[in-house]
Amino acid sequence: MASKGANQTEHYLKEEVGGIIFFAFAPSFSAEDLFATANTSPFGEIKMKRNQFPCMRSIGNNVDATVNEAFLKNLEVIIGPRTSFYASVQSAVEREQQIVFTGHSLGGATAILATVWYLETYFIRNPNVPEPRCVTFGAPLVGDYIFKHALGRENWSRFFVNFVTRFDIVPRIMLARKASIEKILPHVLGQLDPRRASIQESDQIITEFYTTVMRDTYTVASKAVCQLIGNGEAFLETLSSFLELSPYRPVGTFVFSTQKRLVVVNNSDAILQMLLYTCQSNDEQELSLIPFLSIRDHHGYEELVQSIGIKLLNHLDLHNPPLDGENSIGSALNDLGMSTRGRQCIHAALEAEKQRVENQKNIETKRDKIVERLTWIVEKYKPKCQTHKNGYYDSFKDSKEENDFKANVTRVELAGIFDEVLGLVKKGQLPDGFEGSGDLINLATQYRRLIEPLDISNYYRHLKNEDTGPYMLHGRPSRYIYAQRGYEHRILKPKGMIAEDVFWNKVNDLNLGLKQEIQENLKISGSKCGSCFWAEVEELKGKPYEEVEVRVKTLQGMLEGWIGDGEVDDKEIFLEGSTFRKWWNTLPDNHKLHSPLYLRGRLMDETRAT
Repeated sequence: MASKGANQTEHYLKEEVGGIIFFAFAPSFSAEDLFATANTSPFGEIKMKRNQFPCMRSIGNNVDATVNEAFLKNLEVIIGPRTSFYASVQSAVEREQQIVFTGHSLGGATAILATVWYLETYFIRNPNVPEPRCVTFGAPLVGDYIFKHALGRENWSRFFVNFVTRFDIVPRIMLARKASIEKILPHVLGQLDPRRASIQESDQIITEFYTTVMRDTYTVASKAVCQLIGNGEAFLETLSSFLELSPYRPVGTFVFSTQKRLVVVNNSDAILQMLLYTCQSNDEQELSLIPFLSIRDHHGYEELVQSIGIKLLNHLDLHNPPLDGENSIGSALNDLGMSTRGRQCIHAALEAEKQRVENQKNIETKRDKIVERLTWIVEKYKPKCQTHKNGYYDSFKDSKEENDFKANVTRVELAGIFDEVLGLVKKGQLPDGFEGSGDLINLATQYRRLIEPLDISNYYRHLKNEDTGPYMLHGRPSRYIYAQRGYEHRILKPKGMIAEDVFWNKVNDLNLGLKQEIQENLKISGSKCGSCFWAEVEELKGKPYEEVEVRVKTLQGMLEGWIGDGEVDDKEIFLEGSTFRKWWNTLPDNHKLHSPLYLRGRLMDETRAT
């Protein structure tokens, strides 16, 4: 596939065509490259490191994506800063050239992870970097649902296109349990390797391998469709309670190939069902040959590439229910051997996505109500409270006026809406892109900054800390934690720094002992979020300064960043009657005089006086 003069190494081949840089990753047919030797997990999986792949996680559930460890190790070999691959990518980025990552078989798995690495390393930090493309042929599945979800949330799924011939076993391999296939895997991989293959239709090991993989694929796909339609199916529920099922899921666009057609599918749930049902047949003669065809089809991608131009293209989407064979989609599914049951499962997957879209629309209808309530807090409630010289935090805590009652009703109403949203997010009942919506993050951030202080005020007004403990450790609702994660995720991508990081940059120059003490106190207080500022003040007030000096200085240092980021309103906290101001006044004069907050407080007082 490479032209003369292409740069080839042991792991990849590089070629430039029309100003586009292609990186083609070599396939491997070694068992160690499918399942890492020291990995003891049932499917060879491992969590991705957040410091290296910060976007590859669930924001709502705060869980990192899972990928195949052997595939990840293959990537790590080539992305070191001194490798030729890294230098080539860096050079292409500097010249603003588009890159296409591609690969066949396990090389396709490397291509997928290399694309993710490129997106995380370059694309999110530089608006001038061209969008990458990833094209794979007969690649195994690489990551779990969270991996798929994260790519969808970041709007990166569109960069991945995976070609799959009808019976190719490799895209299904990772749905099988390692323990059930590892003994016969070396023989099968030898048959899959085109350099060594001598395929025989009577090879019983191939038949055993195919049967095992497809049996596990059936269990995974059946369990998945039961979850989509809300039907537990007692047998599958019981089976999965003691038998772990593969975590791997399809990502991006899949192009299934028949002799006449290409069927394009973007829905991961539908793709999973197609991986099962396209590999079956009602023709008895063909059925007996499928194990042999599952190896042959893995060798057929060069022929597929050559014939793409003459094949009909059909898109399977939400608007083309595949329940009959009358339309072009139905005809294409006939070519793929889809049974009635298979069509029903694909239909269920597409209907589930429709429901996610409807759920999002229902939430969006409540946006105006949220904005209206928050606007009232900003334009009516807060200014009125400030006239009492104690701010809305303390006014709500006293709850002596009708506006305080109305603020409480607003707090409860908004809590119900955001709890509903969080519940749908955690259950995967919203489109993947919902979590990454800038409008959602902005609205949730405004909600957290304005309403969480009221929750904290309510918590300490009712002395819940005496029974339950500090708000940050035992009382903080998940809706605020989720909103905070969304905000931090958004600003970390392009900027790489939040107020907390600014503070730690200053702390890095301190001696190790003091730094460790600050870290320990942050664990105790949990004070990492500006909207929780009042909770830390409540925990510090009344305690001897000598006992909490480090916590006071930590809060003070982070407060500067929070005020700059708009997390804390300095006009509120320095009001004469505020809880913060009263506590601040009790601190030793020497501390206050040397604090950067001292001048800020004086300026606030002078401004109000004039």
